[in-house]
Amino acid sequence: METIRTFIALEIPEDLKETLSHIQQKFIQKTGGIRWVKPENIHLTLKFLGPTREDKVGEVCRVLEQTARGISRFTFNVSGLGAFPNTRNPKVIWAGIETDKQLFSFQKDLEDGLSSVGFPREKRSFSAHLTLGRVKDTRTRKDLRNILEEYSHVGLGGFEFSRVIFFRSDLQPSGPVYSVLKEVEFL
Repeated sequence: METIRTFIALEIPEDLKETLSHIQQKFIQKTGGIRWVKPENIHLTLKFLGPTREDKVGEVCRVLEQTARGISRFTFNVSGLGAFPNTRNPKVIWAGIETDKQLFSFQKDLEDGLSSVGFPREKRSFSAHLTLGRVKDTRTRKDLRNILEEYSHVGLGGFEFSRVIFFRSDLQPSGPVYSVLKEVEFL
């Protein structure tokens, strides 16, 4: 059976994408060796499903609808930049999300619902962040660490999550192309 690459995420507003794009440009001017996420593709991933059989799409949509039922819109602040696994050995550059228990509760309920239809639970605990880039050349670690320290506590703005989206991701030579499979509005 055919599979498609999928994930579930919260989309961020255009003005925040623009702010993050400006930050990416500052990094580009000071260091290299990073593959940057296109600003239009920056989002908050709740669950990466990976290869998903087409006959499972309907089940994922039902879980998404059930989990989002009765959920209020979330308001968050984006604050500070960091790296996974850490700033001394950066592999992924991210912007932090200041959040409350509502997001973690929603993500856990989503994880529970998806595991009931055959998607394995994540081994790592959920970490709310926006991926900005992936480090490909570790020779720039010192420069990168200095820039990350400079931006470690910078407030980048607040925003509201008004919907959750089930995305299809098609990998292209120019980067992934996302299309919406299902969108569920919050109250």
